[in-house]
Amino acid sequence: MDPITLLKIVHIVAAIVALGSNITYGVWLRHAGLDRDRLVFVIGGIRRLDRLVANPAYVVVLLTGLAMVIWGPFDFGAGWIQVALGLYALVVLIGIGLFAPAIRRQLAAAETDPASEEYRRAARRGTALGVLTIAIVLAIVVLMVAKPF
Repeated sequence: MDPITLLKIVHIVAAIVALGSNITYGVWLRHAGLDRDRLVFVIGGIRRLDRLVANPAYVVVLLTGLAMVIWGPFDFGAGWIQVALGLYALVVLIGIGLFAPAIRRQLAAAETDPASEEYRRAARRGTALGVLTIAIVLAIVVLMVAKPF
């Protein structure tokens, strides 16, 4: 197997793992409901899943993608690669600057009172940021597959 094909396989599997992890967060939160103990457990699990699975997979996606551009048939001048890299940077900024603090606030509010308005606000913000992140990542997937420009 040639190195570019191997990089592509690793790249695609890492993207599936990262995006697949992110998509499960809403399911787990809905499953926990407003039961304080389950909610605290689930939010803690989401944070661990993000740190130990999704985020490392996103790093692998970036590294293998860059390697395929450097050693493969594409170059950084392609518009779809430039836009995808810009969107990737946006996802990183949202993740570090907005989602991580939002999920910490959601956990703190769940520990105090999951039925409170504070928790509802934190949960809405976390959900909105999660949906935004998934939408941007899906746009990157479309760019990678369609290579429209």
